[in-house]
Amino acid sequence: MKKTFKFGWLILAIGAVIAIVGAVFHGVKAVEFDGLKVQTVKKDRDIQKTYAKKEFDQIKIESGSGYFAPIDLDIRQGSDYSVSYSGSSRFEPKISYQNGTLKIIGGRNISGTVGFDFTNHRTKIDSKLVITVPENVKLSTLKVEGIYNNLDLEKLNVGMLELDLNHTKKLELNEVTAERTDVDTGIDAGQIINSKLNNGELEFTAAADLDLVVSGGELNNIKVKTEGQGRVYYKDGLVINGGSTQLADIKYGYEYADDESEVDADSSSDLNADTITVKGKYEIKNVAGAICVGNVTVQGYRLTNKHGKNTLHDQQQTNGGTLEENADQADVLTLDNQTGENTVK
Repeated sequence: MKKTFKFGWLILAIGAVIAIVGAVFHGVKAVEFDGLKVQTVKKDRDIQKTYAKKEFDQIKIESGSGYFAPIDLDIRQGSDYSVSYSGSSRFEPKISYQNGTLKIIGGRNISGTVGFDFTNHRTKIDSKLVITVPENVKLSTLKVEGIYNNLDLEKLNVGMLELDLNHTKKLELNEVTAERTDVDTGIDAGQIINSKLNNGELEFTAAADLDLVVSGGELNNIKVKTEGQGRVYYKDGLVINGGSTQLADIKYGYEYADDESEVDADSSSDLNADTITVKGKYEIKNVAGAICVGNVTVQGYRLTNKHGKNTLHDQQQTNGGTLEENADQADVLTLDNQTGENTVK
């Protein structure tokens, strides 16, 4: 009873604060706290800004505090160093240069809202941030975190590529070279085109169906992981050397299911590979989805399946088992499945 009484007084106190703030700002308006300072949410305007031109060899982009709107982000090769922003005035990012590092903090809107007009913290203005780097510049670090509508990286040479993205509609890497790669993204769609990614991991944690295309270029010692449903394509001369591909997250124990009924059919993606080259020992693992490869330059194959179908050229198994072809060679592609189909055309 005493706890309820105290809680009631707390609610009344909060209500009094809201009433006072509303009166001070001439009615019921959305306000924000900047530290302990209370201010009205500023009117949204469409702006275009170009920032001071300075040299840098590192880029670090972080999320701001509070609510912020997803933007389009382009980082690409250009004739000179440049940073420009167009879009919502309330979500303009904070730009600074520190010892050769371009540091950007995503535009903060509000850390707390008081009042009843909660729609004021949103925007209908599309926003875009564009960064260019000269052709002869190698970035020692490119680190991006946050939520984006679209994130495009084009014609970049990077020592350490680190992407830590929450839900983002589309990610595109076009002619990107990275010595080390650490990508952990929640995306709807991704394209990696004519890029050379080395030594690390590509992890895709999309909540919805994932559509991932890797065409041309190289994946060297890269572990690719996906979760949930969707489709992955490897094609158009892609070279894979070391690493592996895991379709569906093994942390839930799907990999070790002994009974077909224990496998969740909604836990896997399908993978199609056409006109690729495999070097060394490479494994593609799946749970309940299909793995289909054709026109692969490789010395040998090994197909293993617990409950599903294997097709290795003219050899077939319909209820699990293992098929091999020149599996003692140096360059061997292994397809490992639970209940889905493994197919080599």
